[in-house]
Amino acid sequence: MPKKKKKLRIAIAAWEIGRVESGLGVKMGGLGVIIEELPPALVKAAARQGIDLEIEILSPCFAHYDKKLLEKSHPPVPVSILGTTFDFDIYTHVFPDGQKVVYFWDDWQLGWTNSTAIYPDDPQMALRLYASVSQAMAGYIRREKFDTIHLHDYHVGLIPFYLGDEYLRDVPFHFTIHNATYQGIIPLVGGGYASLDRINLPGEKLFHKYFDFFDNLNLMKACMLKVHQAGGRITTVSGDAAGTWGYAAELRQNHTDLWKKAYSQKGSPPGEVFVPNRHLDLFEKIPIAGITNGMSDRNRSDSLPELKAEYLRAVQSKRGPENPIFRNAVTQKEMLARDHHFDPGSLDVKAELKRLLHLEAFGCEPSGDPILLTAVGRLVEQKHLGLVATIVERTLAYDDQAKFVVLASATPGDPKGLADESEFMRLAAWYPDRVYFNNSFNGPLSKLILAGGDFCLIPSRFEPCGLVDYEASLVGNIVIARATGGLTKVKHCGYLYEWLDISDPMGEAIAFFGEIKTAMDNYRNHPAWHRELITRAMTIDYSWDSSAAQYINMYRYGFLFKDWRAQRLEFIDRFIESLKEGKDLFAEFFAPGHKEYADTFDWELRIALDAAKAPKDRPHGKVP
Repeated sequence: MPKKKKKLRIAIAAWEIGRVESGLGVKMGGLGVIIEELPPALVKAAARQGIDLEIEILSPCFAHYDKKLLEKSHPPVPVSILGTTFDFDIYTHVFPDGQKVVYFWDDWQLGWTNSTAIYPDDPQMALRLYASVSQAMAGYIRREKFDTIHLHDYHVGLIPFYLGDEYLRDVPFHFTIHNATYQGIIPLVGGGYASLDRINLPGEKLFHKYFDFFDNLNLMKACMLKVHQAGGRITTVSGDAAGTWGYAAELRQNHTDLWKKAYSQKGSPPGEVFVPNRHLDLFEKIPIAGITNGMSDRNRSDSLPELKAEYLRAVQSKRGPENPIFRNAVTQKEMLARDHHFDPGSLDVKAELKRLLHLEAFGCEPSGDPILLTAVGRLVEQKHLGLVATIVERTLAYDDQAKFVVLASATPGDPKGLADESEFMRLAAWYPDRVYFNNSFNGPLSKLILAGGDFCLIPSRFEPCGLVDYEASLVGNIVIARATGGLTKVKHCGYLYEWLDISDPMGEAIAFFGEIKTAMDNYRNHPAWHRELITRAMTIDYSWDSSAAQYINMYRYGFLFKDWRAQRLEFIDRFIESLKEGKDLFAEFFAPGHKEYADTFDWELRIALDAAKAPKDRPHGKVP
């Protein structure tokens, strides 16, 4: 960042922005949470470094948003898809916290969306949508002259291509990957060149260099290459700058390495392993930094809104008297009567929440000392919560006071998720006093389950960052999870098992159950140790301060890299000029190496020497 520059304007582009309660935002997963919480933390982190940071979030305007609440911006931005040019309207809104969001709207592209549907199922429709919105965002970025652009996930990954090399040469770009399982892989229509031509990109120039992925388009691959070549950084949502742990480390692992590790775990050949980078070997070649997500203070046990009576009464007022938040009358009455915030020094309140959760789940006061094992989430491949159903009966047999409280639902039309739902329903019907299952979304209930539970089960197949592990830990619910991605950040205050062979669910169930037994044994036999774990969990450093500071440093690095690139080219120009009469001789014999023997600096010199033979603008050719 230039020394004299005190103000910095950043454009953050993302498909989800959170802010659901406002009616002007969406949150389908962790992306929405991050884009809602990160910007204010960035502003504070920048201020600590003497920078006046101004952020604009760029996002689609989905059809359910009330445009009367938005301010229309002029002029619209022209976009071309399938040879047809049309305008995207631009709206803006400044939220009460001061954050400005810029919305991009076209009825043809976005008229079908609603609060629960923002990602097309049809890949060709998705390509047209992402391409049109990216074009509109690129047009707005050009108009507004931002200092740095920060892209979040592949849906907005085409923006650099619509801005072009000249723009990228001067303005730093960075790309954060929230989930590499979804890369924007699109089947070709009429070949690679034609597929890009259809979305207003030069296919012959770009397809093989950036997009080709086993004869498909890969939008994430293309964006990674473009950002890296322009000197930007590619980050993901857990790990460190060097990528030594978390999701940043996992993305570098190839199938062979994972297979060997699985073999070591099992002691026999694994049948199948899950590859987090989905065989995109670019992750093994381009450095990926980890900047671990934080969480807002609202998730602390002493400030959680869902434990505040006034908040719950407001929620109940919207639901109406015929639709109580909690089905148990005692739980309903006591949760709405007074606050239930607590901290490590007031765990008697947590014990009361455990009592109220037991009443809600099983309809009676707890007797003895039950252990409440909880699970909250979606019944999808990533979360792998079906494994919990696999270990229920053996856990009940192992500890006669163990009980399960599960709040989870399947995606409509997902046969595996629906099968898991049926299995949980069967278990709840067979063991009504020990297994509770609810497949209806209920925000306050989910928080009560986390706050009142003893252990939180998270057997995720992959977990780029992990939010529920933070949410559970901060309310003293000890995590029992698979050691994957960002979940490893709670290894000091939880129980983690390792398993890689996804073709052997029984083997994984044994490994999972082993950690559950250890956790329950410590609960029963070593209460002081269990209390120490609770204290560790509740005092995790989860704040955005460190993460936001790393992002600000990344933005500053972007300017420094641009300086390095400019000075490098200036040095080459000076060197060529210094050759004088020896220039032709040097140019005749100077030959950089290729592939593993190539030197980028040498090739830039070679390109400049060739350009000097026929003066013209310096070409930006491919450096081997």
